[in-house]
Amino acid sequence: MGGTRWLLEEIPTLRGYTVEWAEPRRLILSRRHRLFLVDGTASAPRLLGSFPAAAWRRLAARSRIAQRLLRFMFYNVLCMSDGSVFVTFDKFAGVLDGNGLRVLEGVARPCRVLRGACAVDRDGSLYFGEYLNNAERHEVHVYRYAVADRRTEIVHTFPAGSVRHVHGIYFDPHTDSLWCLTGDNGKECRVLRTRDGFRTIEAIGQGDETWRCVSVLFTKDSLYYATDAEFRQNVIYRMDRKSGSRAVIQEVDGPVYYSAAVGDDLFFAVTAELCPSQTSRSATLWNLNPEGTCSPIASILKDRLPVGYFMPGTLHFPLGPGLAGELIFHGVGLIGFDNRTYMARRVAS
Repeated sequence: MGGTRWLLEEIPTLRGYTVEWAEPRRLILSRRHRLFLVDGTASAPRLLGSFPAAAWRRLAARSRIAQRLLRFMFYNVLCMSDGSVFVTFDKFAGVLDGNGLRVLEGVARPCRVLRGACAVDRDGSLYFGEYLNNAERHEVHVYRYAVADRRTEIVHTFPAGSVRHVHGIYFDPHTDSLWCLTGDNGKECRVLRTRDGFRTIEAIGQGDETWRCVSVLFTKDSLYYATDAEFRQNVIYRMDRKSGSRAVIQEVDGPVYYSAAVGDDLFFAVTAELCPSQTSRSATLWNLNPEGTCSPIASILKDRLPVGYFMPGTLHFPLGPGLAGELIFHGVGLIGFDNRTYMARRVAS
């Protein structure tokens, strides 16, 4: 009986690097606080720039364990329309251009932006939200970075007590709208949409962990997201664009942070967060194929280092248009996968 499956192979030339941006014939890699350019997976990396960092942090981060403890790493690398590169590193945002890599001005306070959680809209403006611990539930900002004048401004502020943080902002190319996902508890779990750059916002859904998610994928007819639930069964949802109705596609074995698309194949990465809703110590990569079948294609055990200090076990994906028919992903805190990059290729079974 015919069919397809996904073959996973490590890219040994990229061991120790993270693929942050992927497109045909060009990859941008990171290694601690440095960015590198390669023309393909086999070419020698060429230094692009370095994020400013204290000497003691640079020295400590030579140890992979210390790097994870300090979060001494890039979270986002996006190529912009003017040739510059927007980055987030640890709790800071910056821009790499012909003058080097500089910290972005106009950001009210240090904040992290989760991987892939910032969006570029049709006119080239970039949006990102604050991801903070925020146990006190202070106000939370959303920022717009305008490429034309290289200016950063706050375009929306969630009032104190309304949300803990922003999980991500994503651009829907089918409707030219931005989707904003927030968490973490009860009514803080929100899926929001704006069609005018956050001047107005509509709530698509909110109120419980069925609306708690970190990333979203868009198709012509539907939206897909997997929940990041701490206390209830995690699932992959399909939301119909016309009716707004949700359907459960698949129950999964833990909270999902990151997702990606390769053509019509959708991928959802369960994080080994070890929360109450988790059924194992593994990070699992799920594939939803164009025929509607959803199945795991990889499951990797979390290492023994504590999640709170040394990060959960994650599988994450580069930004950019990606490579045709191939999925690149990177592991953190996983046995045999930590700081390693893998390629998944579709093959006939």
